[in-house]
Amino acid sequence: MQADCPLVIIRWQDSRQPCGHWRYLSALPEAKAVEVATVGWLLKDSAEVKVVCQNVGDLDHPEKAQASGIMTIPTRCVLSIERLTEEDRPISSADPAAGADDREIASAPMRRAL
Repeated sequence: MQADCPLVIIRWQDSRQPCGHWRYLSALPEAKAVEVATVGWLLKDSAEVKVVCQNVGDLDHPEKAQASGIMTIPTRCVLSIERLTEEDRPISSADPAAGADDREIASAPMRRAL
């Protein structure tokens, strides 16, 4: 991936799913936004939006490079952006050379959430 599109984790606030049934206004539960964590390559970083993608292809041919899983997040909803570093060593259990320590990919907050 290009240096101008860093791999990041963006923590941001989103709305909760709408309640589809009638409720008494006097009995509404406490309303809170949902904190979301999104990982991807940062394609655009402006005062209005952050645009990330989860998948990239044809990187050996820049004129044919493609992306999918493109998400636009309003900057006003962003809580934090952390640049992630890519390591040269394998991290997948699909690679027989990968050790048990390399399989640990979830952050502490994510492990707590799961």
